[in-house]
Amino acid sequence: MLRTGVVATLVALLSACSSPPMRDLQQLLWSSKGDAAYANGLRQYDNGQYAESARNLQAAIDLGLPARQRASAHKHLAFIHCASSRERLCREEFGKALAADPSLELTVAEAGHPAWGPVFRSLKGETPLSAGLRQYEEGNYAESAKTLQGAIERGMPDKDRVKAHKHLAFIHCASNRESQCRDEFRRALALDPALRLTAAEAGHPAWGPVFRSLKGEPPPALQKGAPPARAKAEPPAAKGEPLLLAGLRYYDDGNYEASLRSLQDAIDRGLSDRERARAHKHLAFMHCAAERKRSCREEFARALAADPALELGAAEIGHPVWGPVFRAVKAGR
Repeated sequence: MLRTGVVATLVALLSACSSPPMRDLQQLLWSSKGDAAYANGLRQYDNGQYAESARNLQAAIDLGLPARQRASAHKHLAFIHCASSRERLCREEFGKALAADPSLELTVAEAGHPAWGPVFRSLKGETPLSAGLRQYEEGNYAESAKTLQGAIERGMPDKDRVKAHKHLAFIHCASNRESQCRDEFRRALALDPALRLTAAEAGHPAWGPVFRSLKGEPPPALQKGAPPARAKAEPPAAKGEPLLLAGLRYYDDGNYEASLRSLQDAIDRGLSDRERARAHKHLAFMHCAAERKRSCREEFARALAADPALELGAAEIGHPVWGPVFRAVKAGR
């Protein structure tokens, strides 16, 4: 009873104070609803019970935690996702952690981890534009479009705005939204009338003709001194692309059986070389994780056959299961 009375008195006194030190002390004294789940989640993480840890940490966040604890919970969820090669979810959790505590830093041991260290560092210093371009390169086109549009609305130098509008045009054209594609190219050209696409970009069958029509340029084959066409460009949207995106979503969600089916169906229906390599790579991850090493090697070999320049991301190559297998296949061993 005495202890209860003392705490009640302290809380009453503190509630009358609004200075930062007093608010910090309030946060220490008041137990949040998610405290128990948070403590259990950290203990399970330390014991290697990652699935259980993830459930408790998410429950703690949902129940409510102070900002610092919430940042710590998101940070550990990021570790779990990165260690399982779910890089998109890993990035999202680090983003939430930094939103809760912008001053968050990893310890020396954490920052040096090959799976999540590079991901955290890239986010800590990543601008909205670079985040949108990264999402574009990763094939997360819907997220990329949102991020790039947000970057434009926040304000950027003209050179960066041109890049953002150009990539938004690419996304719209690839999705058969030609009107929006033209609008974005017009915005880019209004900022930089001298804008030119790279050779690879200009040759794309979806947006190359649209850009040339706005610039008033002839097709590459009619341009003075243009070399003869060497290879037929790939279609703007292969039949298997929706299945590929579904398979990658299933993979990120941990639904590996559905991911396996969708990725294989995507390959069977037809994908560009780069996307086919991506599908085979994720199939390899799942086979390796299930200790089907021969199938893992075969999928990595197919991925490299589709894209000989394929490399794994920093989080992927550091994985103890498939990292060594990929390196061996890449080296021809």
